[in-house]
Amino acid sequence: MNQELELVESMDKLSELMQKFQTELLTGDLKEYTLRQLYYIELIDKNEGISVSEISKTLDLKKSTVSIAINQLIDLDIVNKIQSTTDKRFYFLKLTSKGKEIMKMHKQVHKNTIKKMLKILNPEEVENFIKIVDKITVII
Repeated sequence: MNQELELVESMDKLSELMQKFQTELLTGDLKEYTLRQLYYIELIDKNEGISVSEISKTLDLKKSTVSIAINQLIDLDIVNKIQSTTDKRFYFLKLTSKGKEIMKMHKQVHKNTIKKMLKILNPEEVENFIKIVDKITVII
């Protein structure tokens, strides 16, 4: 088989694996949330005190699009909007206790997936996988 075809088949397999991972994310207690919502929650968790504008810039989305999604998360009691003490026009976003619990479940799915991968890959294969992914992400 030629390398080009093998590479395409490998990419298809990786895509299927990512789809299974996303399906696992959306089962159990996390099934009521969309992947986009989980991504926003994860972004806020990593950048406590981030603003809607900063999320908009990070994700390269319109501020209005981000605002709609954040307002949904506020309505679901996942995110709080905290007014700045120095500039009353500015709001920071923080996860509520419910939001933190969702992040904990989300992280557990990631940990479980990584554990499965580490069971079948030896340390050298893990290192090579990381290097290969890093190399590929530069061109994409």
